[in-house]
Amino acid sequence: MTGLSEFLTFRIDVFNDQAKQLATEVYEEAHGVSLRELRVLRLAYATPGITQGEVVAASRLEKTLVSKLITSLARRQLLVREIGAQDARWVHLHLTDEGRHIVRQCNRLGRKMERSLLSVLSDSDRALFDRCLDRLTAQVERDALDARRFMT
Repeated sequence: MTGLSEFLTFRIDVFNDQAKQLATEVYEEAHGVSLRELRVLRLAYATPGITQGEVVAASRLEKTLVSKLITSLARRQLLVREIGAQDARWVHLHLTDEGRHIVRQCNRLGRKMERSLLSVLSDSDRALFDRCLDRLTAQVERDALDARRFMT
């Protein structure tokens, strides 16, 4: 029988879960936001006026979860929702001053955590890792276009 740890995707999931848990603990302790909330805030910071649908697409979070996160962040006055001037069906998101402050502070913490994580790799290892990750991402995107070929 094959063990889970033999599969690359499982190993990546374990690594990802551990890294995200650490980040969530740090962000919540320092600034009272979860990693998922911060993902929404970062998107609104980078793209003022972003719509909820655009957040769903860019964040890779479920639509209902994004809706709950946005409602929570608005209640906490970290972002505001603005009805579209051209089309009332579109709600645009804008950060408050406090929301922008939290994003900047969390970005600083995030860079520290990332530097620590990557500190075990030499510069050449890091460059190789980046190239490998790019190539693996491209391959999984190509495979996704023809997933049926794995079923034969």
